[in-house]
Amino acid sequence: VRGRGLGRKLLGIAVNGARERGFKRVTLGTASVLKEAVSLYEHAGFKPIPCDHFPGRCDAAYALEL
Repeated sequence: VRGRGLGRKLLGIAVNGARERGFKRVTLGTASVLKEAVSLYEHAGFKPIPCDHFPGRCDAAYALEL
């Protein structure tokens, strides 16, 4: 399924849902070895933030101001 835009579409649905519900910020944690995921988040406008409140498997965090 890779390369068909499914991740971009699902991320867009999640961000739009958060916006519609009045959220001001979306944060997510990920593993930096997942290069495609990191690229997807950055292209969607997410910015790196300090990763101090995510589980051990997450070594990178991103936020998008809505």
